[in-house]
Amino acid sequence: MQVSLRKGLAVATVLVASVPGLSVTSAEAAATTSSTTSASTTSTTASPAMVTSNFACSNGVCAIGPGDVGMPFAAGLIGTGGPPYSGPECNPYLMTVVSGSLAPGLQLGEPVCEWVISGTPTQAGTYTFTVQIAPQPNNLGQPAGPAGTQQFSITIGTGTSDRVVLTGAVWSPFSVNKTLQVRGFDVNNGATYTVYVTATGAELGTITERSPNNSGDGSFLRNFSENTDLNNLTVRDSLGGSASIPVTVNNKYS
Repeated sequence: MQVSLRKGLAVATVLVASVPGLSVTSAEAAATTSSTTSASTTSTTASPAMVTSNFACSNGVCAIGPGDVGMPFAAGLIGTGGPPYSGPECNPYLMTVVSGSLAPGLQLGEPVCEWVISGTPTQAGTYTFTVQIAPQPNNLGQPAGPAGTQQFSITIGTGTSDRVVLTGAVWSPFSVNKTLQVRGFDVNNGATYTVYVTATGAELGTITERSPNNSGDGSFLRNFSENTDLNNLTVRDSLGGSASIPVTVNNKYS
């Protein structure tokens, strides 16, 4: 068997005895294969995207809020997908407003490991903008993969515009405190929420978004201690918004 090895402009021919099962690959071919594999891997890396379950989306545009002039506003933006990240940053994504504009008084930032649109709106209206979400650079400072985008809109009212989203109500009867956990989302970060039993109207207690557990990102959470399954809960806030949710029973011991 004859194998040609290329180095610079010199070409050498080496005779290699034919051995069953022996495969000889030139360095040039190996480098080409490696380069092709690397390029293929990079080109097939999916771009990251936004988690939009807390927003009202239609035709590719997700409405955040609404909010109100003079009412503290907070909406966390959560990313998903893209290449794995193991660098020093606590958030694996970079987010930037690339077109349009936020409502006056609002800004996009990363105060504590989470990208958040926050501030106090100063002008009513509907504002449409696009946020780019890109993976953090790799350890060499190079782009780790393609970026994605998501179009958003925010409407700011002058009174009590509001939208409450309940994301969970879980009762754990076999936990030590028979915990009933209620979770939700609302951009109006200055509102107060009251939890009721839907069937009877009995009040369980109140929730604010300004506790250490809530991180000021629009989410709210509170644990109650309950001895019976309440079946369905209703949450009303100080702006007049309301939503109901069935109670899920977790029968695991904890």
